[in-house]
Amino acid sequence: MKKEEGTYSILVVNPILQSDFDEADREFFVKNANPSFNIKVESLKQGPASIESHYDELLAAPFVVKKVIEAEQRGFDAVVINCFLNPGMYASREVVDIPVVGPGEAAIHLALLVGNGFSIIDPGPRRYVSYTPTEQVRRMGVSSRFVSVRGAGVAVLEITKNMNRTTEMIGKQAEMAVREDGADIIVLGCTGLAGLAPKIQKIADVPVIDPALAALKVAEALCQLGLPPNRMAYPKPPEKVRKLPSAMRVNFR
Repeated sequence: MKKEEGTYSILVVNPILQSDFDEADREFFVKNANPSFNIKVESLKQGPASIESHYDELLAAPFVVKKVIEAEQRGFDAVVINCFLNPGMYASREVVDIPVVGPGEAAIHLALLVGNGFSIIDPGPRRYVSYTPTEQVRRMGVSSRFVSVRGAGVAVLEITKNMNRTTEMIGKQAEMAVREDGADIIVLGCTGLAGLAPKIQKIADVPVIDPALAALKVAEALCQLGLPPNRMAYPKPPEKVRKLPSAMRVNFR
């Protein structure tokens, strides 16, 4: 990718198959990006239609990592993996020397700067959200500031089909998290909810973090600060034989 002086480029990887989200995501990220940043949004050619389980996450991760490696080779300065569960994020950091940002991690870190106790409001049913965001919080070591996780009962692929209904259901759970759980900040638990934070903030009357926007701004900051993945934390994988399907092969050396 040709780089103009004084500009940066960020690849936003949608870790799902091409869908109606693509154009909306492109508009969202381009609109909210710093003028010094060029944004490109790309989806997967292989993988799940949405990520709503560990199984989906596992299916997407190898193709996300391949995209990240190719992004560095194409000259991008950073990558945003556009899913709250950050599929392939840690593996990607091991194999490239550019920032790789996951919305879930970025949103939670920002929440800690704004409030004392955060709740995650996920669109999915409680049987799903009860373990996936909680697992992420535990891995990040911020459980003492984690108040609750609530599911609104909206399938990811149904989010944009009726935005009034989605807003109502997410807003109701956010309001309950504040009133019943004691949260003083809300983290939206899905990047499919991009742009919805201001409306939920009016309903819940506390700050609401948009994970897609959080990831974009963290990626911009890491580029401008010159902070790639730390090799002590994310060492390069050792040389060895790895037999992979042709669709997954890529040289990261």
